Parts: sequence; structure tokens; C-alpha cells
Amino acid sequence: MGAEVSPRLVFDTSVYIAILRDGRFAGSFRERYRRDVPHTHMCSVVVQELLAGARSARHRRLAAALYEPFERVRRIVVPTHRVWKDAGTVLATLWSRLPAARSRVARGLVNDALIALTARSIGAGVVTRNERDFRLIRGIRPFDLEIV
Repeated sequence: MGAEVSPRLVFDTSVYIAILRDGRFAGSFRERYRRDVPHTHMCSVVVQELLAGARSARHRRLAAALYEPFERVRRIVVPTHRVWKDAGTVLATLWSRLPAARSRVARGLVNDALIALTARSIGAGVVTRNERDFRLIRGIRPFDLEIV
């Protein structure tokens, strides 16, 4: 009987931020991350978010320590033109269905939609701490989602 192959995963920026900022979370998550990293991909949108939040040379080094291993093994996934178009459709649908969420759609959901739909395009699930936004997106386009 062969070992079960785990599905591909993309960790959202919220998980990496928690690893960097919350020692307790990092400690409890370490074994799980080590187990999953062989079938994990890094989304270029996550790299952009990590670098945008890096306010010092130390923070840039910490961010690089997270994404450079994925660059070395060529497991960076990038939103394609099709993903960008689909993200636009998803955001427009959310805008029309949820008037109360329009400010979030206009501000924060763009990157989350790109991360979710890029993961979906390679058959990967998303692992996040940002339950609210990713559930909104999943309500329009199904994808595997795990909240940690």
C-alpha cells in the first residue's frame, strides 16, 4: 500500500505574517509546515505582500527567508491573464451581491482573490488565517480552503 500524496497547497500571507510575529503560533505550526512544504507553492502575490510590509532590512531578510527557498526549487506560482480576468469577475460579483462589503472589495480583496484563484488554477488549496475574505471569494469560485 503506497503513501497517500497530499494535495498542493498555497499558504496565504496571513499565515507567514503569523509565523513571523507570533512565536506561539510559529512553534505550534512548525511541524505542520515542515510536513507540507514539499507540496507547497508560494504565490507571487504573497511575496509582494510580504515585501510591501517589510519596513526594515531585517524584515526584508525575514521575508526573503520565506520565499527564496520556493524560488530556488521553482515553486512560485504567478497569476495568469485568465486568473486576473476571473478575479475581476469575482470582485464584480461580490461588489453587486454584497453592498456592505464594497469597501473591502475595493481595498483588500484584490490580492486575496488573486491568491485564491492562482492556487485554484494549479489545483492547490489555500491555507489562511483570513477566514472572512477567503470564504467570500469561495462563495463565488469554489476552491479548497483551510483556516488555521
